[in-house]
Amino acid sequence: MTLSRSAKAAALALAKEHPEMGKVRAARELGSRGIHVSPSGVHAIWKQSGLASAYQRLMLRRREGRGERSSLSDSQRALLQRVRVSRRLIGKAAASASSDLRREQLMLAAARVLTEKGYEGASLREICAAAGILPGSLYYHFKSKEDLFVTLHAEGFRQLNDAVDTAIAREGSPWSRLEAACAAHLTLLVSAEYVSLVGGTSLFHPARSPLQRRFNRDRDAYEERFRQMIAALRLPPDVDQTLLRLNLLGALNWTHHWYRPGRKSPKDLAHELVQNILRRSLETPGRGAESRKVALS
Repeated sequence: MTLSRSAKAAALALAKEHPEMGKVRAARELGSRGIHVSPSGVHAIWKQSGLASAYQRLMLRRREGRGERSSLSDSQRALLQRVRVSRRLIGKAAASASSDLRREQLMLAAARVLTEKGYEGASLREICAAAGILPGSLYYHFKSKEDLFVTLHAEGFRQLNDAVDTAIAREGSPWSRLEAACAAHLTLLVSAEYVSLVGGTSLFHPARSPLQRRFNRDRDAYEERFRQMIAALRLPPDVDQTLLRLNLLGALNWTHHWYRPGRKSPKDLAHELVQNILRRSLETPGRGAESRKVALS
């Protein structure tokens, strides 16, 4: 619908007269004056003049009334203050969300490059190029390459711990809990989750001494979970549980080097390793000795 000049002028005059009004109330007010404009028509007129928001209309009235003691009423000043606070909060939230997204993109890119090239082989320039940012932008999010790597390491173990927690919560027996934990560990490591790989595969990768000290807390806490699960198993007394734990974690972490999708799933591999290999050979005390007796007789 084509609006007359008088309708447009009346809508703009109302925006200045009552900037707190929304388009619906404004359309009703104009209608009471014999000027028939729909709410969408009012919005279109205001938008063309840069007055679509209450903030824009209030600021216009304030500017045009500068020097006049009552350019804004008390209620209008209160509304302007609320709108300003809201705009600041929204702006901060948007900036924070944008920063968080860039940080996440940087971490994902860094995890991929670090997994492929190792800590010593990966340069900050390569990491920033993979993330699509300028080299100097990295320092907005992380103090150094070491700080970035430590953050990735901690996040990798957080993901592994969360996955294990979820998996073992549904299991009751010690062997089923160990199998579920192994399946969760394998699932993350073979699914191209590079952040998890930075944590999981670092269990057996030595780092420079200062860096190693920053890693040890996460590594030790994760290994402790497997130590407790293995300690709960019914094992022969001569089984070295430390060696069992280290060999089990080593086997799990090496899987991502040879695993190819389409054959056995991570869950299948965990069942084979825990139930068919470890449990059958370790659970029954004296089983190995009995086998040797049969072979000699």
